[in-house]
Amino acid sequence: MTRAYQEITYTAPLSNPLELDAYLAPDPGDWRVVVFPGTPCNKLLYTRFLRTAPRGLEVVVITRPGFGKGHDAVFTDFSEQVAAIKPFLPSSVEGGGAFAEKKIITLGVSYGGELALKAALDFPGAVKGVVTVAALIDEPHDYALRLEQLGGEAKLEPYLPNRWQKVRAEVAGRRAQIGPLLQAIGGLDKPVEVLHGDFDALVPRSNAYRLMEALGPDANLDIITGGTHYLELQYPRRLHRAIERVIARAEG
Repeated sequence: MTRAYQEITYTAPLSNPLELDAYLAPDPGDWRVVVFPGTPCNKLLYTRFLRTAPRGLEVVVITRPGFGKGHDAVFTDFSEQVAAIKPFLPSSVEGGGAFAEKKIITLGVSYGGELALKAALDFPGAVKGVVTVAALIDEPHDYALRLEQLGGEAKLEPYLPNRWQKVRAEVAGRRAQIGPLLQAIGGLDKPVEVLHGDFDALVPRSNAYRLMEALGPDANLDIITGGTHYLELQYPRRLHRAIERVIARAEG
């Protein structure tokens, strides 16, 4: 059966509170998966993922800070980005409890993969497990790097859309934060599923291998044959099954 979802707005308790929007597929079950999209953030890419979500699982896809309606600023700090999900966490978390109390799985795609892991570190009592999808852990393919560098050319920069400038800022800003993140997740005592397509034209699957080296023994790697960078569009049910595996392991 096709799931229904709705667009909601809420106030995210960042250092300066920020109005955000999200897609919500509500469910009375005990579990909620909170999705961090990649960059540029576009929650429209997740409509098929929402419609095919299994019963018993509530799904939230947020518009990340910087990409909401009327957002002019760019948010490159991981901690500020993950603070955006606080209202969907239990009330035991400061800023949490605006929505029904549920157990939380975070799922992050591409740049969002780092944020899903960061959320598990920042909110260890609330986040019970993590799924990463095509996570940008190291660097994208060379041609994507060249596009990023080209965007910094003084002659071109004034003509780039603000959305692309934000992408460049996020990709560059993560580099100083990724080392400490990889060190920290070695002690992560949560089940983690790492998904990556073997035909990903943006983020090499070597990123998945590096992530697995950093994670502890409770991580599982799933290299998807024929999978592109957009697994949420291509194989949404593979993502749902990964979430179900995390829940099964979290429940012991």
